[in-house]
Amino acid sequence: MPAYKLLTEKANTISTDDRETGWAYILSGAVTLTVSIPAYYLSTDLFARVIYTVGETLGVAAIGYGSYLVLIDNDYTRYKRIIDRVPNLTAPQKDNLARIFLEENAERARRVRRIRVITHSLTAALNFLSAATSSQSELRTSLYFIGGVNTLAALGFGLKKSEEEKLIDGIAPTASLELITAATDSGVTTPALGLGLNFRF
Repeated sequence: MPAYKLLTEKANTISTDDRETGWAYILSGAVTLTVSIPAYYLSTDLFARVIYTVGETLGVAAIGYGSYLVLIDNDYTRYKRIIDRVPNLTAPQKDNLARIFLEENAERARRVRRIRVITHSLTAALNFLSAATSSQSELRTSLYFIGGVNTLAALGFGLKKSEEEKLIDGIAPTASLELITAATDSGVTTPALGLGLNFRF
């Protein structure tokens, strides 16, 4: 699939998901506030008032986060809008710009994944070391368990590609026309039109 089309589909998918999720947060936050505010003033119990205060805080936070998802565009949508606003861009130029953006996103996601692998691996090693040197059987068992969980997490992040990396795999190879020089029998170089294919492996 062409990179620009892939970018457009990804931007539309994320925007739709963000709007649906955002409105869900806004509605749930509004319901929480509607219940918590009157209940706070009607209640005389100190513990109950603390609970309702927490509910008010969570309600406001949910409305704020939901508003952010609804009103603020994601990176894919913003970059697509920038490409669309540049005048006189040809379809291949849009594809090249979209490809660069998607490759940058994939590289960033790949680095984040490596950091997670290293972090979980080190945590697992420390837990196994602590378990091996512990004299308490219950603590040793717990540390081995935590180390095993971190090991599985490290393997999961190491073997499974992120969504950004998978997106790059869906980009079709690009074909570009290149002007090359061909030597004739007389020794004079003449321009020739060649077809260059750019494949990703």
